Amino acid sequence: MAWPRVPCLLLILLLLLHTCLPQPGPPSPPSAPQCHIPYTEGRQADIHCFWDPGQNPQIPTSYSLHWNSTEGISSVVEGTNVSGVIPRELYTSYSDLTVLVKAANQHGSATSTMAAFNTGDIKKPPTPEITHHCPQPLEIYWIVQCEDQGSSDQLCEVQYRPQDQQGWTQEEDILRSFLLLTPRPYTVYEFQVRCACEGPQALMSDWSSVYKAWSSESAPVKALDVWSDCGVTSELSQCALMWKEMPTWLAQGKVLGYVVTLSYSNGTVAVVNVSMSKPGGLCVCQEKRCRFTPSLWGVSSVDVSVYNSQGASKPAPLALPTSGLQVPELSFTVNQDILSLNVSWSLPPQPIENMHEYVVQYKQVGLPPTQGFDWIIVHQNHTSVILRGGFENHTAYNVSLFAVFINSSCLLASAISYSLHGLPPKVTEFKVQHISDSQVTLSWQHISLTQSKGLILCYQLVLNNVTVYNVSRDQNSLHLSGLTSGHHQVWIRAETKAGLGPSETINFSTENSHGFLKYLVPGIIAGMLLLIIIIVQMKNCAKVPDPSNSKLLQQMKLQFNSSLTAIFSPLESNPKISELEVVENPFWDANACPRKRSSPDGQTEGVVGEERTHIRTDEEAEKEEDADEGYSKIIDTDEEERDGGESGSLLEDDQFVSDYEKHFMPVVV
Repeated sequence: MAWPRVPCLLLILLLLLHTCLPQPGPPSPPSAPQCHIPYTEGRQADIHCFWDPGQNPQIPTSYSLHWNSTEGISSVVEGTNVSGVIPRELYTSYSDLTVLVKAANQHGSATSTMAAFNTGDIKKPPTPEITHHCPQPLEIYWIVQCEDQGSSDQLCEVQYRPQDQQGWTQEEDILRSFLLLTPRPYTVYEFQVRCACEGPQALMSDWSSVYKAWSSESAPVKALDVWSDCGVTSELSQCALMWKEMPTWLAQGKVLGYVVTLSYSNGTVAVVNVSMSKPGGLCVCQEKRCRFTPSLWGVSSVDVSVYNSQGASKPAPLALPTSGLQVPELSFTVNQDILSLNVSWSLPPQPIENMHEYVVQYKQVGLPPTQGFDWIIVHQNHTSVILRGGFENHTAYNVSLFAVFINSSCLLASAISYSLHGLPPKVTEFKVQHISDSQVTLSWQHISLTQSKGLILCYQLVLNNVTVYNVSRDQNSLHLSGLTSGHHQVWIRAETKAGLGPSETINFSTENSHGFLKYLVPGIIAGMLLLIIIIVQMKNCAKVPDPSNSKLLQQMKLQFNSSLTAIFSPLESNPKISELEVVENPFWDANACPRKRSSPDGQTEGVVGEERTHIRTDEEAEKEEDADEGYSKIIDTDEEERDGGESGSLLEDDQFVSDYEKHFMPVVV
């Protein structure tokens, strides 16, 4: 259904183009030429004529200048589309001329209306020269030579403007001087003058060259814009007093200096006169801002005023930072533009009592106090402002919003913003902080604001090129759990609005504790079987060692007890079997064979507390020596009990303490 409409629309468009575009044809007639003879000292110059070509013919068109004189002289010269020149040798002085312009192209020609004049009446007078001025009141003076015109009288026009403006203001019918009645104080004005000598068809001269003049000074009419740079704190000892240089049109004179008045909490007052004739010292002014360096510790109020030769401005109070005021929370956003920072905030639900205005300040992160710092005052009913300045690309700025009261200020909100976001650098100090069986803790170093090239949105970590973790920009560690046993790889990179930065990789390995258990259980079973075999063999021997004295049994006990903590402590993969030491351990009855003590004279004494005393015979001594020599013989107490009488007779005969007991059993006192 839409196809039939398309040809109609194209037809209408072609008709409109055909109607609006100029059609090929004869050119439009030019306007009547206006001619004059420029002033040249000592000789007469060519005649210069100008005209308006009319509508643009859109095709090549030629223009020619035609004239006739009363002497019957006629001629023609080629010109541009707007001007032509009649050479001096082709006309005579004080002769009457008729001049016209002809335009021609391939479709035809057209002529302008005719202009008639006498060559003696179209000569321009010499250009005036502004000689001097008087600053108060502001008046300029000039001279112009009209003697060759037969008269010394002239009428002039003056145009003027402040140097910082574009448009001119014109005044006519001025004679030889011009008085500017209400100039701005201490302002540079530009003047130009042109004059015409009297005559029936007098022409105006060319404009004079621009003449600049200062208006007179006056006392400053506005207070200074005063603020302080306190860094990230509100301590007065860390604050630097600052103010903006007053524009010339407000200072209304050459600034001679500043007066800083410091009132302290103890009642003392200090007045510091900062003279601009002696640069440096306590006050330094750069890039339209001045900073005052002495400490503000103990100061209760600060006032600053500027002065010139005609007076001083009204003192401007400094709003000292205060942290004890109760203020509502505001939503505060800073958006980056190409050459500016767009700051906006919400109005508080309840008006802040006694608040006069807002101040929005920005500070380049990482620079010393007062550097990369600026501020702007905002009306209390406004909720946005555009910060324009020489912002550096990929640079962090701390933007803050303050509420200003009579002589104090309070921070409402702040945010970090970048003039232009770029890709962040590589993350550094990426390492394994802690590792266990199936868990690992990774850590890294935060990228600083001065190096990030953009606001860090998050840190992205990828485990084994499969699992992705997005970690908050406020964190610098990540705990991974449930890892399988084996080799792992993790890489990390930071992300800004411009994208992800380069990656940093780390490798590590984990071992699962369940893997140890599959070796531990068979080891325990094998050890128990070995122990049973040894016991059986000992039972089958004439003398079997007591298992309680076996180092192997003690080692197996230790291994069995430590198996409960095998997950947390490594086990020996190949345990060593200690050498078995076989010792004699006879059954000993305290009542049947009490321990003997030797007296100082070499005799054997009975045990204290016993009713009877036994004297060792020579035969018993020989048996004791035989027992010492058979120290490594094996005695099985269980077998002795089964043998009955034999064991009993052995105990009765062997009533002495073996060397094993002498070395390892406690002594009864």
